[in-house]
Order: sequence, then C-alpha cells, then structure tokens
Amino acid sequence: MKSSYSHFKVLFLLLFLGQLLFAAFGSFYTRPHYEGKIYATLGVEFFDKNDLHKLNEAAHYFGQTLIGWTKFPHFSQHLKEKAALPPDALFKAHMQERQNIIFTLNSKEPITSAHLVGTQAFIESELHEYNQKAGTRFMLSNVDYEERELTRSYTSGALFVLILSVLFSFFVFYLRRIF
Repeated sequence: MKSSYSHFKVLFLLLFLGQLLFAAFGSFYTRPHYEGKIYATLGVEFFDKNDLHKLNEAAHYFGQTLIGWTKFPHFSQHLKEKAALPPDALFKAHMQERQNIIFTLNSKEPITSAHLVGTQAFIESELHEYNQKAGTRFMLSNVDYEERELTRSYTSGALFVLILSVLFSFFVFYLRRIF
C-alpha cells in the first residue's frame, strides 16, 4: 500500500511540475505566428503552332525546377532583401498539382500583402531572367494571396504537457523499477 501511495505522490508531483512549468512558459507556446501564401499557376506562352499538351508538360516539369531554386541558400537571402521580409521569415514552395505552386512565408512578425506582392515580384524577376537566358516564356498566372495569423490555444498546450508529464512519470517509474 505504501508503494502505491509513493507512486501517486511522484505522479502528482510530476504532473503539478509540468503544469507549473507550462503556466510559466506557456506564452512562448501560445505566441501567434504569421503565414502568408501565394497560390499561382505556372504557364508557358501559347502560340498556335505549339502543342498545348507539350507546353503543359513543360510547365509542370519547370515547376519542379522553380521549387528547386527555392532550396538554394542564396535564394532566401535575396528574397528577404528584395521583398523586405522580416529577418526570421521562412520561405518554401511546393507543387499542389501539376502546374499549381504554393509559395509559403512564415514569420513571428506579421506577413503583409506588401510582403506577398514583393515575393511574387521577386519570383517573377527570377523567371524573367531565366526566360531571357534560356529563350523560354514561363510565367505565373492565376495568382492569389492568403494572409493568416496562427495561434495555438493554451488549453491544447496544457493538455499536451499533461500527457507528456504522464508519459514521463511512467518512464520514471520504469527506471525506478529497473534500478
């Protein structure tokens, strides 16, 4: 009986400490962060003599190339300078389907429509430079923007810490039993 009472005290203490720590540092968890998205379709200029299917295929595969550009270390640095993005802004891109690309900006500071327009202008300038060098005519079309403020709830954080505390308690009990 004494052993289970001891276990209960340890469990209660760890749960209490977990919740106390979360209460002290929960503001870091619930602090809002911001996201901005640019939805775009990558297209190729169409002429009557071109095969539309081949142009769509070219735009699809070039979309993969465009996403590859965003992985270069200098790309984000130049983007932040040209679009006047917050210093902590993270940029990524992925294909939604075929020729549709979603460009995403994340930051602790608000992402404004000016940031999104500046990001689009930078991407289009990179496309223009590529088009001039390669003799192609790729372009972004059907562009749309989305700005969001994302905040995690205090309740979900407290519940998460509660679950972690219980798991940690079982781990402590297991270690005490082994040693």
